[in-house]
Amino acid sequence: MGEGLKRVRKMIYLFLSSFIISLILTFVFEGIGIKYNFYDIAKGDILKIHKKPIPILGGLAIIITVIIGLLFFIFQNQTFDWRIAGIIFGSLVVFILGFWDDLKWKHISEIKPYQKFFLLILFPLIAAFFLLMSGIKIDFFSEIWLAGFLTFIYIFVFINAVNYQDGMDGLAGGLTAISLVGFIFLALISGNNFVLIFSLILLGAVLGFLVFNFPPAKIFMGDSGAYFLGFVLAVLAMLFSKPYDPLSILGPVFIVGLPIFDGIFTNIRRLFQKKSIFLGDRKHFYDKILQTGFSTKKTLLICYSIQAIFIIMGLIFYL
Repeated sequence: MGEGLKRVRKMIYLFLSSFIISLILTFVFEGIGIKYNFYDIAKGDILKIHKKPIPILGGLAIIITVIIGLLFFIFQNQTFDWRIAGIIFGSLVVFILGFWDDLKWKHISEIKPYQKFFLLILFPLIAAFFLLMSGIKIDFFSEIWLAGFLTFIYIFVFINAVNYQDGMDGLAGGLTAISLVGFIFLALISGNNFVLIFSLILLGAVLGFLVFNFPPAKIFMGDSGAYFLGFVLAVLAMLFSKPYDPLSILGPVFIVGLPIFDGIFTNIRRLFQKKSIFLGDRKHFYDKILQTGFSTKKTLLICYSIQAIFIIMGLIFYL
């Protein structure tokens, strides 16, 4: 009983520490963004629905918080886990790609689709390599080259899927937070302590950011934050994969939920319309809801509710 209570206190401490650090860093980076003009500029861009420049350093606050949490976990347990090294290096790779995107292609008129496509292939490949070296991969197939290819596909799909949802205040972060609650439940039920700790650290970091991102947003996560969240969701999904078990793949995909299914539909739609999948539009699921006359907060509530349903389905599939 004593050990159980001690473990629960440790988990709560990790979550609260992550939340507070994220809260402080997000506040600090909001000020830095304002001072040094790290803005998302809306004028002249059909993809932007905000009216004034908003700082875009929220993703930096999230990733720093998560890295601090993981390093503290290593220090606390005095054991080194190669999976943590793979996650940190892999996440830094996709974060750098997103940060470059934020600085160079934050306006639709500046985007170069072919250059972006090349980088969106190269950087997830590098991130997949770091995960493979640390022992994290899709375990569905035993052949290492197939596992490596699927690991790359997961990263590529998930980072873009979360990024597609980052077009409205509080959406990408909120959907990710709900997914993390799903992974926490799955970790508790399956006894996966590593996923439990990782998810709690992530949840605290995301919620700390959401305090400032919930509408009307004072700061955005940027593509850097969206790519990072997509990457860590891909990692969590991989960690539950089992050899030749389709439900171990399907369950976590449903837990990630709405971003995946909206992303798949979006890319199919753009391909049929002969449009680049890397040039955004205002035809996502949440856009359709907004265009029917719902307010931002009501649209968020609808999307959050659908995400919760996806998570329940994912837990049922996996278990």
